[in-house]
Amino acid sequence: MIEVHDVSKAYRVNRPRESGWLASAQSLFSRAYEWKTAVSDLSFHIKEGELVGFIGPNGAGKSTTVKMLSGVLTPTSGRILTNGIEPSRDRKRNAMHIGVVFGQRSQLYWDLPMEDTFRLFQRMYRIEPDVFRRNVEFMVELLEMKGFYRTPIRQLSLRQKMRANLAASLLHDPKILYLDEPTIGLDVIAKTNIRRFLKELNAEKKQP
Repeated sequence: MIEVHDVSKAYRVNRPRESGWLASAQSLFSRAYEWKTAVSDLSFHIKEGELVGFIGPNGAGKSTTVKMLSGVLTPTSGRILTNGIEPSRDRKRNAMHIGVVFGQRSQLYWDLPMEDTFRLFQRMYRIEPDVFRRNVEFMVELLEMKGFYRTPIRQLSLRQKMRANLAASLLHDPKILYLDEPTIGLDVIAKTNIRRFLKELNAEKKQP
């Protein structure tokens, strides 16, 4: 399902300026750079149906890894395969098989109600009407969103927005779901509910 082989990611950043007027003058004509490694020699395999937590301190490269898995970033070295696809080489085809939620970045349209946003996603992912209807009903019920399904996104609470983002990322029946800090800013009860939802969803998808 997911194969990561010896993956590294490094960024070229500006080297801090040295003090003194001569160094400042030189920096006007030439900038010095250095390489910062965000991910180093990472390898792992994840099988279909597994729920995997990716933990580590701030700056450990968790978000960078999710972005490489989803095709947003290209590894500096190594190889990634998701469903046999190299994410950074075939982003469009990869996007049809994955769902992604970034806790600090919403994929919803601020002034539209969730209902209209979901219909945009239906067209974007070319979801068949019966599949779309089934998935919307399933998500609205399981995530308890009936009370705000037709409310503009900007009027929703943080907890409601996160549930809406989760639902939006799952409308097209992705085989893989990536979550990058999906419960950031939420209280303990909301975090528990989202974890429960993910376990129930995984169990539902495993059924033949």
